[in-house]
Amino acid sequence: MHCDLLRKAFYSVRQRFHVVAFASNTVEVLTALQQKRPQVAVISSDLQDGPPSGLRILPEIRRTHPETKVLVVTASPDKELVIDAFRLGAVGVFSRNGPFDLLRKSIEAVARGQIWANAEELHYVLTAFAKSPKPPKLDPKVESRITVREAAVVRLAIEGLSNREIALRLALTEHTVKNYMFRVFDKLGVSNRVELVLASLRQEERAREELAEKTELAAEKVSAVGKQMAAGR
Repeated sequence: MHCDLLRKAFYSVRQRFHVVAFASNTVEVLTALQQKRPQVAVISSDLQDGPPSGLRILPEIRRTHPETKVLVVTASPDKELVIDAFRLGAVGVFSRNGPFDLLRKSIEAVARGQIWANAEELHYVLTAFAKSPKPPKLDPKVESRITVREAAVVRLAIEGLSNREIALRLALTEHTVKNYMFRVFDKLGVSNRVELVLASLRQEERAREELAEKTELAAEKVSAVGKQMAAGR
């Protein structure tokens, strides 16, 4: 019913948006993405498959359709749900109880490459990242595009240090740190520290996915060897 209401609402502003598909479950969502390749996908955290099926397909969307920006619609501003949405690949979150005019603004912002979240939701993400026991790592692809000094500044920035604190830590002037940050933003195509943090969160999630895949492959190999040995007997 919510999907049908959105269909009618967007039809009323069809001069501003070109809606290419509607879907209610994970199979329909993935099929629509494959066929239509939209610029923005608005996905509920709870699809017909049950909660939180909308979040569970985000890694697959990120892997197969990296050009599509995902805005996750949530039933409530749940802390863990918001963190997971951004970690798994969303670039924005929006409360289902929010007004339609604000939803339109959020889609337009996401389409322009901006992050969409309110102050409380961003605080959830930044706090979760700050509590991470692991030191921040940079994607090798990212690190290859910036200098050693810029990388050092970025690591401290995503730890939550201010420009002044970074300057003191690296024996630089605050003005020099600002210049480094602006250069990095330009090279990486981000506009602020929040986007740097989100990129780091996604990197951690990708690392977990890769580790899980390697572990699964190793287990399959061990199982296959065991079967071969048993058959040899």
